[in-house]
Amino acid sequence: MPVIGISVARLHKLLGGDVPEEQVEQLLAEIGCDVEGVVTIQRYQSRHSDYVIEVAPQESLPLTDPTSGFTGQKPHEVWEAVGEETVVRLDLLPVRPDIFDAGGLARTLRGYIGAETGLKDYQAADSRWHVEVDERIIDPQFKRPLIQCAIVRNLAMDDVLLRAIMRLQENLHWALCRDRRLASIGAYDMAKLRDPIAYTLVDREKFRFTPLFWGHRKPVSPETMLAEHPKGVAYAHLVEGMTLLPALISANGAVLSLPPIINAEETKLTLDTRDVLIDVTGHNPRVVEKALAIMSTSLIELDPSGGATLERVEMVFPDRSEATPSLKPEEFIFNPEYAAKMLGLPLSRLECIENLKKMRHDVDALGDGKPVKVTVAAYRTDIMHEVDLIEDVAIAYGYHNIKPSLVPTFTPGQGLKLTDRTRRAAAVLTGLGFTECMNLILTNERAHYEKINREPPQRRVTLANPVSTEQTMLREHLYSSLLELLALNTDHPLPQKIFEAGDVATYQGLPESEPEPLELRVVAGAICATRAGYADGRSMLDALLREMVFCTEDGSGVEYRADENPTALQGRAAAVYKDDQRIGEVFEVHPQVLETWRLTNAVVMFSLRLGEVEYY
Repeated sequence: MPVIGISVARLHKLLGGDVPEEQVEQLLAEIGCDVEGVVTIQRYQSRHSDYVIEVAPQESLPLTDPTSGFTGQKPHEVWEAVGEETVVRLDLLPVRPDIFDAGGLARTLRGYIGAETGLKDYQAADSRWHVEVDERIIDPQFKRPLIQCAIVRNLAMDDVLLRAIMRLQENLHWALCRDRRLASIGAYDMAKLRDPIAYTLVDREKFRFTPLFWGHRKPVSPETMLAEHPKGVAYAHLVEGMTLLPALISANGAVLSLPPIINAEETKLTLDTRDVLIDVTGHNPRVVEKALAIMSTSLIELDPSGGATLERVEMVFPDRSEATPSLKPEEFIFNPEYAAKMLGLPLSRLECIENLKKMRHDVDALGDGKPVKVTVAAYRTDIMHEVDLIEDVAIAYGYHNIKPSLVPTFTPGQGLKLTDRTRRAAAVLTGLGFTECMNLILTNERAHYEKINREPPQRRVTLANPVSTEQTMLREHLYSSLLELLALNTDHPLPQKIFEAGDVATYQGLPESEPEPLELRVVAGAICATRAGYADGRSMLDALLREMVFCTEDGSGVEYRADENPTALQGRAAAVYKDDQRIGEVFEVHPQVLETWRLTNAVVMFSLRLGEVEYY
């Protein structure tokens, strides 16, 4: 997970002096943050662009500026020191993007220490700003039909706040927006804009703008940006195949951004910025709404002066209009008595309610002995069930305050026999020099049947709504998965010996009237070598059968019978039977199958059924 540095001085200031600096690290750990420690980081700015990096004491400076592309022989040829700062370094907690910055952390900590409890009401005033959405942008091919905006005014911008906004934007892209696939975020200087803002489409060849941190400074086409700018190269796949690209353009012609790729240089935030326009575009309504709620409220919290204000922007779609951000909270029903029971803590009804308020929720009692109604802030993305609120009660109570105790009744645990058998089979094959592999249980008919010379059976376990043509059914053997791995590793030295122990789904052995499939645990192996043959596979299967106690040392207890196997070379396949039940097979792979998988060396394969998978 990414690691961020939060300014200790700024966090302490936003807490209003209620918490000594030396206690900040402890409190962050108590609310669930993974704290790496407090360090002094050095900031460097490129000598060839305005790109700035932060370097911890144990880190070294890179020799290349990613913005301008300049590469030097020594770090001082590329970078110039511009300051240092004491920060607390945290691993980002993906489920809590609302605490990715000093503002969100301070808001949470003020509740945790009891200085400011309950739901904070962010009043958003109406503005005269509009965003006019081009009717073409709603076409699914452009992948960004949704847009929401907000305005934050009267920010006391300084270097710490400016960097915090940029870091928050990128961290939200990583955690909440799934690397910009679901949504993307932009922030712009309002002084450089004029109403209305157009959310429209531009030609990727003819349009011109200057991308943010574009070292060459001259306007270029989106096509050039996608091919040469680091951000363009990284996210070009999000607009692949699109001749027109989404863009935000001010009424005065100033370009805001080309979402989801990059913002424009001319409207970027600077130390002179006082009013900020935030936009979130995407196709997932919940993510777009949550991302805007987090960005807008965090900017209010980050402002060191405390004078920042929030305004709504009118989104004018072809078929409707809406003012954003709505910041509408969510409501849940919560049972304090159930929470205390689940946590195993002697919490009263009132204590549960107070702990919820410490986690910045509002609570309305519906009557004595009845559940309560909990109002959750719009910026919280992790509350989806009553259990999530129970977790908040535990955090507010303090995990460090819970005293460990032994359960009154001990019951010994025991592994399932099938699990023990699977582990034994894996240990045996590992001891024989095989490497264990793991593959998806989902596959497709072409790889599973056609590419190994088998006809698809009339009855197989297929998916009702497959997300891709590569995953349309559940596998009924492990051979195609092992062949695919061998095909992907033809550059590795021979011999190659791999195996997998996994589940398959089949109808084999069931009566025709039985609608339910049978799930089996199977272990299968493959040997790829210049001179691999049936005898090699047979010897491995013999050893596996003996170690799994399917047969005795002299091989009695099982029977090998010649087998007609369409994947195998004629006369080079056998099936294994025990008590007249087929339990395994071994065979040399047919040259035609090897050619299909582009394998140039012989392959022998074997498999053994370990038992039925049972669920309790």
